[in-house]
Amino acid sequence: MQRFEHGGDVYTHPGVVDFSASLNPLGMPAAARQALVDGVDAFMRYPDPSCRELVAAIARFEGVDDAWVVPTAGATDAFSRICAVVHPRQALVCAPCYSGYEQALCQAGAGVAWHDLREDEGFRVTGRLARDIVAGTDVVFVASPNNPTGLCVPRHVVRACAQRAYEVGALLVLDECFVDLSDEEGMVGLLAECPGLVIVKALTKTYALAGLRVGYVLCADGRLASRLRETGQPWAVSVPAQIAGVASLADVDHLAKSRRLVAAERERLAQALRTLGLRVLPSQANYLLLQGPEGLRERLLGQGILIRPCDNFRGLGPTWYRVAVRAPQDNNLLVEALEGVMA
Repeated sequence: MQRFEHGGDVYTHPGVVDFSASLNPLGMPAAARQALVDGVDAFMRYPDPSCRELVAAIARFEGVDDAWVVPTAGATDAFSRICAVVHPRQALVCAPCYSGYEQALCQAGAGVAWHDLREDEGFRVTGRLARDIVAGTDVVFVASPNNPTGLCVPRHVVRACAQRAYEVGALLVLDECFVDLSDEEGMVGLLAECPGLVIVKALTKTYALAGLRVGYVLCADGRLASRLRETGQPWAVSVPAQIAGVASLADVDHLAKSRRLVAAERERLAQALRTLGLRVLPSQANYLLLQGPEGLRERLLGQGILIRPCDNFRGLGPTWYRVAVRAPQDNNLLVEALEGVMA
């Protein structure tokens, strides 16, 4: 496996049902689709470099001041900006985790120390993480829910890690890209009390806007927020991304319906997979981490199903896979295909 490989490569495998990218199973909100159609004439203009309407929409959605919001071209852009501003010499990263953290850190020339999540603890992020934040650490990356494990980090653990990061002069970067489709609320309420904390989010998963690249950083430190804005490329967030983002964030019914669907289908799918003899870990997100026979990805590809192999995640191996929680009819197709290849 490639070191920084991601899911969603439907270009190499056209026509598959894609379980490798964990997007909202209801897709893009109808309001966003219509807004893109209505706003098509604006695509010929340069984007608003300050993303004023988008910033206001994000601030309303999160319940924060506009000054706390730094819009970005997806979460990957946010991680790169953070590394460019912090100039970390040494970072601490939980594992297994999204490879984008390590990629951004490598591009910034940082050394990476790993906090390995333990299989016997269900790959949960515990208070052990705070103890690993030592003097000399410049930045810490952790996700809630974590990818690929699907588990959220308890609030008291985030608070303890943020406080410890502040004590040693480090920044705690909390990736909440999947939180709005999870069982838990986000940690935005900790920003005011934890100066060592910033939060990164994206509309990629929540509203199925992966192709439009729109995300943001939430940061209560005004100086840091300004530096993050100045670090990005001019016009980083495109006109269609801004339009779709504003419309999506306003569609509260779509998000509520999506969360209910994910919760119900996650439990149904997990039970069906366990019945087939697969080991499925508990999850609070819109994806499941499972363990099965080697070569399962290739067998399912033959059935037109693409899943995410996890052998390039630190701490996992060739028997681990991640599958998205999709709409009921798609989840049924996955179960039927697995029944065939596992027989």
